[in-house]
Amino acid sequence: MNSMSKPPRDERQLEQFIGTVLGRQPLRQAPATLEARVLRELALRASKPWWLQGFSRWPWTARVLFIPLLLGLVELSFITTARLSSLWQALQHSASASKAGSGLQALSNLGQAAQSLVNVITHAVPPVWIYGGATVALLLYAAMFGLGAAAFRTLVATSEPVRIPS
Repeated sequence: MNSMSKPPRDERQLEQFIGTVLGRQPLRQAPATLEARVLRELALRASKPWWLQGFSRWPWTARVLFIPLLLGLVELSFITTARLSSLWQALQHSASASKAGSGLQALSNLGQAAQSLVNVITHAVPPVWIYGGATVALLLYAAMFGLGAAAFRTLVATSEPVRIPS
């Protein structure tokens, strides 16, 4: 019996066994179009301007100047929030706000009427009908999902691998 056919007994032997088996495998050639695609992608990434690349690829001066700019934008957001808050408070005390409040009250009344209607219907319809309707809806959903999956497999899915044009 060959020593390569014996199962390894510990992790070190397993590691050596796998290394030996993998070392015997023939080297595989990459597809001919792969090199061209990789080089094209690298050239595309290198052609981007520095501000569209990662922050670590920015020039040193741009990184240093970005920090005060960022802190200034944070301060600007605080000032904007404070001013919008004071504007909102001023609008709430104006006459047009009371008109908007009456519109919101009418909308609230409409919502309460809809809730009352749902309560009346809920108490009038037996629970068995509600559960039966939910069950039928669930079964119809499952049937539609199954039919959609079957149609996809039949019409769209292919057993051939997708080929990427070069």
